[in-house]
Amino acid sequence: MDRHPNTIAFRTDRTGRASEGPLIWAQLAIWDVFRWLPPEDTTLNLLVSCPVPPGRDLPAVLDALRLLVERHDSLHTLYLDTPDGPIQRVAAAGEIALRVHELDDLGDVGLEEAAADLGEALRRPWFDIGADLPLRAAVLVRSGEPLLVLLAASHMAVDGWSFNIVRGDLANLLADPPVTVEPGQQPLERVEYERSAIGGRREAKALAFWARHLESLPASMIVRVGDGTPNLDWGLIQSPALALAANSLAARHGVPSATVLLGATTLQLAAYTGEDEAALRMIVSTRFRAASRGLVGAFNSNALFRLDCARARLDTETVDGFLRRSADAALSAYAHCEYDPRALDALIADVAERRGIVPDGYCYFNDTRYALLDAEPPAQVPQDELAERVADLLPATKLRSPVIDRLPKHANFFMFLMDLGETAELMLCVEHGFFGRRGPLGFLSDLERLIVRSAVDETATTAALHASVR
Repeated sequence: MDRHPNTIAFRTDRTGRASEGPLIWAQLAIWDVFRWLPPEDTTLNLLVSCPVPPGRDLPAVLDALRLLVERHDSLHTLYLDTPDGPIQRVAAAGEIALRVHELDDLGDVGLEEAAADLGEALRRPWFDIGADLPLRAAVLVRSGEPLLVLLAASHMAVDGWSFNIVRGDLANLLADPPVTVEPGQQPLERVEYERSAIGGRREAKALAFWARHLESLPASMIVRVGDGTPNLDWGLIQSPALALAANSLAARHGVPSATVLLGATTLQLAAYTGEDEAALRMIVSTRFRAASRGLVGAFNSNALFRLDCARARLDTETVDGFLRRSADAALSAYAHCEYDPRALDALIADVAERRGIVPDGYCYFNDTRYALLDAEPPAQVPQDELAERVADLLPATKLRSPVIDRLPKHANFFMFLMDLGETAELMLCVEHGFFGRRGPLGFLSDLERLIVRSAVDETATTAALHASVR
């Protein structure tokens, strides 16, 4: 008989609070992705881990998990299809699946190895989001002492950013004494904002922004390559030199490090496709209002990042000017990304019909570093030492073609930024033939070269960088 509980029982008081309602805009976007995926697909299940501080016993850990679930509605919500459309129904009481793993029973397996294997076993099973609560938990113990908590959740309930909020909240609850912070806005409270007059104005402004740009974007940024069946080539780069160059550029020019990657990727995308401009659909967390900053739920949206790369404009533009222009374009994109995704789909279809194109192929950029935001920024290298340091690091670059089972929806190009600390780690999938014979490994290698040159050559112009990767 298992000597540990296999569920976490919770109960909440919802007096005066709605327990059922429509999906928020971002939940609706993920709902439609789930409808597109194969039945019982689990690629959108997420996993995080949280260490247990020394001195906390198992009952204290289980109590922290109970409090965590009770604090965030999305962790105990069912997502249901109805004749009137999809809804979310918050359970006032119930049980979350729990496993307690005794590491002593696994022999000489270390904590890191056990966490990797047991975490994948926790993440992999399918969530029936209409019948099962969208969270599972596991606690790893050795000789009765809890060491690590693993949490697996459906993307219908959380996005990467909010799962990091959950992890931080659990870390607070595991402290001795526990630290409690007022939970963020709940998804059903966000529904009220989206249906308000100010929410309607924000949506109208965002849709007008998208409509204006979609009318004139190059067709290559919109039209699907091939017959519509995904045929994706994958590439992965791990590069300390790229990380050092990108972080040095960010520090020198006063822009976020992700903006360096975003601008450089767009510039190179224009060069690879032979266009005078390029656009990326950025995956953003949409947490711009104080009320929604701590919201736990599926809360991602798409923002449209568009950059003019016409040669006439770039002939004398410095790297500093280019990065500042990239930062302005990013801010403009962030300011126009709150909208009903189905309204955007209808708008795109309308614009595409007028242009005589089939809108099924986009270029995406997703900064997935939500788990690294609490890391210390890398130490900066003086400019007069940078070229030598970068040259020393270049031989450590690793390029490979991973086997990936994900099929990003409607994507000709999808860049994932996974790490930009001591080593830059980027993964790219490209629809076969989008670049002609040049594939993702060539793009990633050229991107490293472009960013390194931008960092070490203070005389480089944007035009020269653009020409170097055409």
